[in-house]
Amino acid sequence: MQDFIDVIKQRVKPDEAENIEKFYNLVKNSCKTDEQISLFETGLENTIIILPLELDYDMIFAGIVLPLLREQLLDDAIKNEYENAKELANSVLKIENVEMSNNEDVANYRSMLVAMAKDIRVIILKLADILNRTRHLKKLDETQQAKLHREIVDLYIPLASRLGLSYIKSELQDLDLSYTQPNEYKKLMKLLAEDSKARQEQMAKVGAELKEMLEELKIKGEIQGRIKHVSSVYNKIHQKNYSLSQLYDLTAMRVLVETVNECYSVLGAVHTKYMPLDGRFKDYIARPKANGYQSLHTSVMVDEKPLEIQIRTFDMHNHAEYGIAAHFLYKEHKKKIDDLDGKLLWIRKLIENSNNSSQTDLVNELKTDVYSGEIFVQTPLGKIIELPEGSTPVDFAYVIHSNVGNTCVGAKVNGKMVPLNKLLKNADVVEIITNSNAKGPSKDWLSFVKSNVAKNRINQFFKKFDKEDNIKKGKAMLEQSAKNKDVDLKKLLVDDFLKEIFARYTLKNLDDMYAMIGCGALTTTQVLNRLITLYTQYNSEQKDFVFKPVNVKNEDKTSSIAELKSMLIKYAHCCNPVPGDEIIGFISRGRGVTIHRADCKSLKNLDADRLMKLTWNEENSGHTNFIASLKLLVKNKSGILASITNKIAEQKINITGITSRNTKDDKTLIFVNVSVTSKSSIQDLIKKLSNIADVYEVSRSDA
Repeated sequence: MQDFIDVIKQRVKPDEAENIEKFYNLVKNSCKTDEQISLFETGLENTIIILPLELDYDMIFAGIVLPLLREQLLDDAIKNEYENAKELANSVLKIENVEMSNNEDVANYRSMLVAMAKDIRVIILKLADILNRTRHLKKLDETQQAKLHREIVDLYIPLASRLGLSYIKSELQDLDLSYTQPNEYKKLMKLLAEDSKARQEQMAKVGAELKEMLEELKIKGEIQGRIKHVSSVYNKIHQKNYSLSQLYDLTAMRVLVETVNECYSVLGAVHTKYMPLDGRFKDYIARPKANGYQSLHTSVMVDEKPLEIQIRTFDMHNHAEYGIAAHFLYKEHKKKIDDLDGKLLWIRKLIENSNNSSQTDLVNELKTDVYSGEIFVQTPLGKIIELPEGSTPVDFAYVIHSNVGNTCVGAKVNGKMVPLNKLLKNADVVEIITNSNAKGPSKDWLSFVKSNVAKNRINQFFKKFDKEDNIKKGKAMLEQSAKNKDVDLKKLLVDDFLKEIFARYTLKNLDDMYAMIGCGALTTTQVLNRLITLYTQYNSEQKDFVFKPVNVKNEDKTSSIAELKSMLIKYAHCCNPVPGDEIIGFISRGRGVTIHRADCKSLKNLDADRLMKLTWNEENSGHTNFIASLKLLVKNKSGILASITNKIAEQKINITGITSRNTKDDKTLIFVNVSVTSKSSIQDLIKKLSNIADVYEVSRSDA
């Protein structure tokens, strides 16, 4: 136990260590039995896990006493003197009381745990407790092991991942693998241990070289590194059917810079410094993943060992870590961030940026109830339902189904009958009593229901009940309004116009429209004004006017882009025209004009009657940036990409994307997108690039 005090003295300031040692001795001296001493030692292990987060005394004290409090063996004097620590530990015990049923929606269960905790420190403390229990998994019986395994996979690994507690997440994943696949785990651990030191040395060496590289390029950036842990290696081997020798990212480095241009400059320098591996370069900047993820990925050889290097801007990194491209979405095959993900990623930012705030500020932020205004309750079968804070059993009934709400005659909460206006709280188990002969909801319910779902469905019931009266009332109102406006209503109520009204307001028929007007959900002004607009458009003198494009073959009729100012104008990505190119416009139906280069191959597939010859405006040239595409055929050799990107940078031209592929004759095709203002700019660049040694051909691409 003296080891704990030694660790504390290494991690905190002397005055803080003195206070912690005082509490340590107080609890230690209160432990008289072997069971108390064992639980005390478990608490010390919990606390060491959370020390790297540098949180407050309450967290440390709560970690120490949690196991004793769980078994009701903590001295009363300590509980009374250290009230805040006791409350934190009790909050952990409170969320432990909620059992996770087999058919549970785990995402909602995670949300309920966080909502019950109210203070994120409770979740962090629980994660440390779970990690410590997992380290001693063999002490549990098979049933307890299986239960803990499911909780680790479904609850605690995802929570640790979202909070950015990677050291907890990684160890949980590795320990869980040792439980589910013990033989594979031992085998992989042995293989990885053989060159563990070499990988550490490689990471340190390359980190220093990359830092020096940024200084030489005069680029401000940040270098990060990681070694793949055993469960991640296992997953990749089995998911992609790889052998260990086929994994090129056992060690990986990440370079963060400010701009896209700097990304490509660093890439060129990396490929000059290290030998790139064929087929291992991926440009996710020019071609982002479907989830918006952007980065440059390349694998290189360093001291005869492969190493992955990722290069991205700080904004791209922020999106990858906290946006819809967040790594846990990729690992869990999720397509979007849900509400809980967003809240926990915000907490993660606070933890990761703790160096920029005081300990007090960080703790105050972590005390924030991330689910303020929301509660999570359960059905008798364990399904979790999210409701606004202040909700009642009636709100719960209508969230389940409108028919359950309409036939509700009573409710039980946690097995006891309660009034229908009883306020629900987190983790309540709610059972609705229904009667098929019930006449429906009471209008009094509208005075105490909290959720919009309940309010809307109660109102819908009464709207339907009064529909006949509302139809008559709405029809009379519309006729009177038309009469007041001196409008012939018969000419407006025709099928073509009504279809548009029905679609706009989600109506099925004319009776629905009258009923909505009668109950006040629609106004006569809304309906009449739209009908009059549709009638006017249809009967306008301009109704037969159709813009007929000039045939491209007629050289005498040429229009300027300026003449199309009332139309939506787009520049075709297939050929990327720039000022100075001869251009042709294609007039699409409802999507404006798309401008192509006159030699674009796509034009032959378009309707010739919708093509027109165009000229550039004077203001288009020299002031606006356009994307142009270049194709280069080069010798397949190290450093050629760096030469090309450096030459482009010399011309003060920005690169917006770059891709490459090898040809059969040991050459490489490189495609570069650049931002230029005119055709002359791109022609000058082509000349410059053509003068580079080992560049065979340079041309505009996709023409």
